[in-house]
Amino acid sequence: LTPQADALANKPFIRKLRGVIPANYPLSLPWYEDGLNFSCTGCGKCCKVDGDVWLAPEEVPPITQHLGLNLSEFRSNYIKAEITPSDGNEEESWMCLKRDEGACVFLGKDNRCSIYDHRPVQCRTYPFWPSLLSEEAAWLEEAVLPDEVTIDEGSSERHWSPGLGGCEGIAVTTTNEMKEGEASDSDDEQESTIVQREEIKAKMKAAKRHWKRFPVDEIKQSTWYL
Repeated sequence: LTPQADALANKPFIRKLRGVIPANYPLSLPWYEDGLNFSCTGCGKCCKVDGDVWLAPEEVPPITQHLGLNLSEFRSNYIKAEITPSDGNEEESWMCLKRDEGACVFLGKDNRCSIYDHRPVQCRTYPFWPSLLSEEAAWLEEAVLPDEVTIDEGSSERHWSPGLGGCEGIAVTTTNEMKEGEASDSDDEQESTIVQREEIKAKMKAAKRHWKRFPVDEIKQSTWYL
């Protein structure tokens, strides 16, 4: 939709009309209309998933300034691959972050991002990526249980893994309600909160714009998607 059409489609009266349209039909309300139950647990596991993090050109300067490095030093210390435009303008390059011991190079020993205030769009929009919001099943499939929760044999639930990833902060009904508190004894536990539709859509659109701008279709279609 154009911005004008989107604004019209989201007027209260129009939204009421859209509410009676069956799901997946044109102009039907998104399945996450009432918000999503999510709160980051600070586990750091999203920074350990097998895969790449690509920085858009405009994301690089704030990070280098934060680190007190020039572009050459930043490239040497933190970048494993680079895509430079055909005109050779390195300031317009997309850069792929290195990994360190199976994690993002910026993940600290405390499982906290060392550039959190300047973290990439790819990171700040997760888990509200288009691929995970395309349908409710995709969102629920991304949900995982904390490692300390035992999963019954034959259950469809799972724990996080580097290959499959997953997010412990996505709150869904879990095995025996988290084994009646088996994973709820930590003083650091954070209760999930409802993220409203407006915030969800804003992050999803930002992730989509970021991905669409990426200049190499082969990579987008094979090893990197949001």
